Amino acid sequence: MNRNTYFTLLLLLLHMWQMNPLWSQDRKVELEMDKQRIEEEISYTSKLISDTKQSKTLTVNELVLLNNRIGRHEALIATLRRQMNQLDKQVKKSEAELSGLKNDLNQLREEYARMIYFAYKNRNSYNKLLFLFSANDFNQAYQRLKYFQQYASYRQGQIQKIADTQQQIAAQLEKLSAERSEKQALFESERKAQISLNTERNIKDQAVRQLSQKESQLKQSLREKEREAQKLQRAIEQIINEEIRLARGRKNESDPSKDRLIELTPEERIISDNFALNRAKLPWPVERGIIASAFGEQPHPVLKKVKIKNNGIDIATTKDSEARAVFEGVVVSTTRITNTNFAVIVRHGEYFTVYSNLDDVYVKRGDKVKIKEVIGRIHTNVVESKTEIHFEVWKGKQILNPGHWLAK
Repeated sequence: MNRNTYFTLLLLLLHMWQMNPLWSQDRKVELEMDKQRIEEEISYTSKLISDTKQSKTLTVNELVLLNNRIGRHEALIATLRRQMNQLDKQVKKSEAELSGLKNDLNQLREEYARMIYFAYKNRNSYNKLLFLFSANDFNQAYQRLKYFQQYASYRQGQIQKIADTQQQIAAQLEKLSAERSEKQALFESERKAQISLNTERNIKDQAVRQLSQKESQLKQSLREKEREAQKLQRAIEQIINEEIRLARGRKNESDPSKDRLIELTPEERIISDNFALNRAKLPWPVERGIIASAFGEQPHPVLKKVKIKNNGIDIATTKDSEARAVFEGVVVSTTRITNTNFAVIVRHGEYFTVYSNLDDVYVKRGDKVKIKEVIGRIHTNVVESKTEIHFEVWKGKQILNPGHWLAK
């Protein structure tokens, strides 16, 4: 290792050592924010569960929300444990600093005691004068006088150092006491969260047992939802195919094998590129909600060996909530899927977003919408007391996972 590399590494280590307290503090703030966010999510999910209890009978929706709340409780416990681990490290560090300060204080006191003993042995003023007048010349006498002055000043400095160290120890003891109290509070929070989690799991197990007795009813409901999903998918594919056909028509293209919009206007290209750049940053299609069903194949919450395929995500929210566009674009369809619900499809260049299960639609085909613009009111299933929006993202004919596009 050459000299320059050695000094570079040394400076880097010094910088990391100096930044460590700041990083530790930032991590503490980040964990506390995570804890508060998860607690808010638990509270919100509890409200949704409370809404579902308006239904006379237990529903799969309530079980889904219970599973979600269990997941949030598990996340809360994990966050509390991370907080306690970090606090453990901080307590150990504080204890080490306190031990170091006590050692410093003992050394200062021992040194000061030696100085006092020496001063006591040489307390005779005659000895000091004799020491001065026995100098060989004036300069040496002056140096000896300065020595007495510096020695007195040093003694006074030692007294001040002892007082300062005692104050630092008192402050460190107070800090350590606060950290231990905080650790105890976190431990108590973790204990309560664990009790809540166990209670939630018992409630869930009971709900699964009750719902399992309605197997035929659940299968029928599942078949109905699958038919609606297939109808929605066919409608989306038809609309996207028509958009692709229109786009190809601009340059008289007729190759049906191409799955993307091959011709975009300059404005559409900008919107399409910006949409792509906002992957994992898009706002949710509702102001507030929780994911009740994720993208792809998922096991049925009750029926064993039964898989549910989801081309998008289902977001549970509160009654009378409204759907909003996740990005600027043009409305290409306001399709009625069933007698009671609509689906709005918005085009963003090559991309499409789908907002299904709406009671009322506030836009029409050809309307330009802005980001977060309200486009309709979400349907509430009065039987299950469930308000839920189905959301999909497509690129041409390709179905994408909305979870990868929405902000976390």
